[in-house]
Formats: sequence, C-alpha cells, structure tokens
Amino acid sequence: MEKRPYHHKNLKNDLIEKGIELVNENGINQLSLRKVAQACSVSHAAPYSHFSNKDELLQEMQLHITKQFTAVLQDTVSKYSGTPDFLLEFGKAYISFFISHPQYFNFLFQQGNIQIDLDIGSDKESNYQPFAIYKEQVLDLLAGTNMTQSKKEDLIIALFAYVQGLTALATMKNVHYSLKWEDKLADLIEIFGCEF
Repeated sequence: MEKRPYHHKNLKNDLIEKGIELVNENGINQLSLRKVAQACSVSHAAPYSHFSNKDELLQEMQLHITKQFTAVLQDTVSKYSGTPDFLLEFGKAYISFFISHPQYFNFLFQQGNIQIDLDIGSDKESNYQPFAIYKEQVLDLLAGTNMTQSKKEDLIIALFAYVQGLTALATMKNVHYSLKWEDKLADLIEIFGCEF
C-alpha cells in the first residue's frame, strides 16, 4: 500500500500544538521530537528544520501560548482600561482564554518554566508578561487610593490567586460543574465586588 504524503501549511505551528498535547497526555519527560513528528505524520527529521532539540521546542511551545495569551489580555486592556468594568472584563478574558485552551493552562502552570514574581516592585521586563500586564493595570487602579504598598501587593496577589484558582477549576477534567463556566464567570468574579 502506497503511503500518502502529508502536507502541512504551517508545520512549525502543528508541531508546537501537538507537542503541547503530548506533554499534557504524557508529561515533559516523555516528549521527544521523534514523537511529535510521528504524531504529526511527518518524517522524524522534519522537526529539526524548526527546532534544534527538545528544549528549543519546549521554549517555542511556551512562547506560542504566551503570545496568544498576551494578545488577548492587551486587547482587553485597550478596550476596558480605566473603566469600572476593567477587573471583571480582564478576569473574564483571562479565564475564558484557558477554558478555550485547557491544554495551554496545564502546560504553562504545571509543565512549563515560566517565572512569575509576585513582589510589587519586581521588574516588569523580567516578569512573566501576562502577569506584568495584570499587575500594572491593578496598580493604575489603585493609584488614587491611600492604600499602603504592602496592602496593594496583598490585593494583587489575592486577586491573581482567585482568578488563577477559578481557571484551574474550569480547566480540570476531574472537576464537575453543572453550569457552563462561561455563563457564570461574571457572577463568580463580581462576588468580591472590588471597586477602587
């Protein structure tokens, strides 16, 4: 039987997405360029035209997710920054992104090597970009308050932990919720009624 050739419009993207899927199924230690090639039905040599080794593929997988995630958050900032609905909309955008891509959440926060610095004075450039965007926006909201730096940091961490926790619940396969998460996000985020 003759083997049909497989054509990939964007092989690099396909390899990255398949790599994320494989890591979620089997863990990072089981990932190899050979397995990703096999999953994409291409030759074992094909991934080497895009990645020199497994570590480079893993970095590209993380970057692939981070670029998409950052774009969603920046779009939300451009639409809602400075409005009373900003925190609600930002939280909804954050959680909805990962509801649409649960494999991304697991990869970034369970398997990846992103670094998030929770300290209020941490350098924006060296911090994980989506968290840096969030922190900067919350600090802008708090600028007109008489809250101490310590309390601001507490609030930034608490809000982030809450949204991160909701995201984890919404993306876990073993958590049952009879309602659609997307329909309840506003209610769940507004429950604390944060207004500055």
